[in-house]
Amino acid sequence: MSVNGLGLVACDVVRSEFETALAGRDIIRRYLEYSLHSTPNLMGGKITEAMEDLKAQGAERVVLGYGLCSNGVVGLNFDSGLVMPRCHDCIAMLLGSPRRYYEMFRKYPGTYFLTEGWIRNNADPLSTVQVKYTPRLGEKKALRGMTLELANYKAFCFVDNGVGDREAVRERTKENCKVFNKEFIELESGIDYFTGLLDGPHSEDEFLVLSGGQKVQNEFFYQII
Repeated sequence: MSVNGLGLVACDVVRSEFETALAGRDIIRRYLEYSLHSTPNLMGGKITEAMEDLKAQGAERVVLGYGLCSNGVVGLNFDSGLVMPRCHDCIAMLLGSPRRYYEMFRKYPGTYFLTEGWIRNNADPLSTVQVKYTPRLGEKKALRGMTLELANYKAFCFVDNGVGDREAVRERTKENCKVFNKEFIELESGIDYFTGLLDGPHSEDEFLVLSGGQKVQNEFFYQII
């Protein structure tokens, strides 16, 4: 049984941040595979299954650790309501708020952000080449293809939010920079946004609080900050 009837469904890429925020708390949670981002049409169904599982175990309120995610969450609802980030994707969550995301986007245009979750899920460009592309295309074509994909990026940024093996993530980010000839940037962040998502207060510009049965809509995420 979850404490205070709270349940969490989140992407595995933010698992370490949530686990740090949840330390010592008996709350039911489900982390879904990062690969769902490649199939956003399947994301809603998987999240709904996870929420129903939480409900069966006594969860009365659900926090979603997902942003809009290529419209993968559109149409979701829960009987007693949902709380979720007012973010287009998890980068804003990891940077600390939607507002900081836009500030960083303006200050560091053309930047590819990396955290422990991306590295752990082999979702950084170099791992994508090694794990996903090379077995199909061979190393040279794989590297060439990823280099083209990254043509509009100027830098890789290690987001240090104090979780996981930070030095390993920093070094992997630098390795990506070396292979793809990009600038290295490091930004400090934290887990305050994750704590706020779980515990509040839920300010309107940072979070969505939906009433029971209210469905997630695309336009909820298109506010001016």
